[in-house]
Amino acid sequence: MHGDELKPAPLWANLAASLTRRMPRARYRLIERLCRGSSERFAAKMAKQLGGYTFDCSLRDRMARDVFFAGCFANQEVAFVRGVLKAGMCFVDVGANWGLFTLVASHLVGTSGRVVALEPDPRMFAKLTANVGRNHLHQVKLFELAAADCDSELVLAPHDQAGENWGISRLVEPDLTNAAAFHVRARRLDSLLNEAGVRTVELVKIDVEGAEALVLAGMEQGLRDYRYRRILLELHPVELAERRRTTRDVIAALLQRGYKGYALDNSEQAGRRAYYHPWLHFSEFIRPLDEGMKNPQPHTVWLSPDEPDLM
Repeated sequence: MHGDELKPAPLWANLAASLTRRMPRARYRLIERLCRGSSERFAAKMAKQLGGYTFDCSLRDRMARDVFFAGCFANQEVAFVRGVLKAGMCFVDVGANWGLFTLVASHLVGTSGRVVALEPDPRMFAKLTANVGRNHLHQVKLFELAAADCDSELVLAPHDQAGENWGISRLVEPDLTNAAAFHVRARRLDSLLNEAGVRTVELVKIDVEGAEALVLAGMEQGLRDYRYRRILLELHPVELAERRRTTRDVIAALLQRGYKGYALDNSEQAGRRAYYHPWLHFSEFIRPLDEGMKNPQPHTVWLSPDEPDLM
């Protein structure tokens, strides 16, 4: 089923979501029990705090089922997006997946704002396109592209749809033995936004599974000019190492341009707090950058020099 062919969420799912979103404990365990082994798929509603949009919910996809049954996903990052974006602003979603951040941003910037979303995995891009279309979000511009350091064709190793994490497709070095890989188009973000007529980006979210350095290299002029006012950047040390880069290499590129770095606390304790209190302000999770870099998978926030400090 695609697009509008998706059936609405069944009664049992809506009733369960109305319960699980309010549970003060044991929410995760119940959701896992409800969805274990299920391949059911339907058109679900997001929480009203996220815009109340309809989205393609597959119970095999951990992100989708958490958005529906728990009310949110990537709660600390979503809190930052919700705390920053206002009507009329511009948001760029690099590594959009099926569109959680794209949909949330569309709600926040409204019809007077702009959202630009990039997703290279053709399977997820189809979901993203359908989710944007079924909600009639005309302020969103979609690109089936990877962001990189040059305009080229790259190789994408796809996530396993039989698994639960549908957000781990990643750019890899060419490997003729990987029959499942996709060849995808790549563009420099600076030139893509120039062509789209986008000048200032109030917030860009980058979640690219180890290609962080490639993306930032394609933003070089914009970083110099502080076109990107704020950056929400997830770092993937293991995947970066496969490309012979480190997290320190990535943050050095931003520090050298004068950007101010912070971390979002994604410790187990903070994650649990955010999971059960998803509408907390992002300031509850802001930490010094050095503290956050000790985490196995740092989640960072960057501000252009003239933006007010967060701490």
